[in-house]
Amino acid sequence: MQNLTDAFVQSAGKHFVSLSCVQSVDGKEIAHIFSGYVVCILDTWFLVTAGHILRDIKMATDAGATFDVWRLDDQTAGKTEIAIPIPYEFNIEEWLVLEDESIGLDYAVVPLSEYYTNLLEKGGAEPIYEDSWGDYIQDHDYWALLGIPSESVEYDQTTQITARFAVLPLEQTDAPEGLESVNKFYAKISEMGNISDIDGMSGGPIFSLKKVDGDWRYHIIGVQSGWFRQIKVITACPIKSLLTEIENTVMRQSNNQTN
Repeated sequence: MQNLTDAFVQSAGKHFVSLSCVQSVDGKEIAHIFSGYVVCILDTWFLVTAGHILRDIKMATDAGATFDVWRLDDQTAGKTEIAIPIPYEFNIEEWLVLEDESIGLDYAVVPLSEYYTNLLEKGGAEPIYEDSWGDYIQDHDYWALLGIPSESVEYDQTTQITARFAVLPLEQTDAPEGLESVNKFYAKISEMGNISDIDGMSGGPIFSLKKVDGDWRYHIIGVQSGWFRQIKVITACPIKSLLTEIENTVMRQSNNQTN
């Protein structure tokens, strides 16, 4: 299993892009790293994460906190040995946020300009293309969640933010008692490794892996949204329907401009 995990990280790690910042509140500075991944829709790269992350940032800002030193990090692409984060101009108004717990929506998506795309490409990052958009109901051998747990984040109070990247194997499971599966699916973490809490991994990609004719193939199937700590069950929002709708919207806008 470890060999499979290592091989999977080498393949899928290039899609993982985190977003980090420093929050200042009441004279204290707190570093945050938000998990996410990049997809390509009609030749445009988009960064995908969980919608409640943007909601929490807005709520904190409205309460007087400030966020600065925004950066993108593609270290898991593996092209460079030394992490060189990309300074990022964060503007919450540019994000598409769909966040409504009552109907199972927890998405945040932002298009990346050519400037950021070029820098990410130089670091070895690659988006997930449409032929690798999958669904959680499809046949699979394994599921896996990628992300950065908050417990691993360290900040030197000057410029350097470090963290540990985690890959967690998942097993499909039913919704916890009393909950409905409205636009959500659920999975149990089968092995935590040296991680005690996955808080902070929200927004991370969930992949489906299937061995076909001797080769391992993977598809993106969701974005991690919630976490039931006591029973080690995560909630996730399916991603293919959202990406398809964004694609259709972009195509309609393009056609309208042409006409």
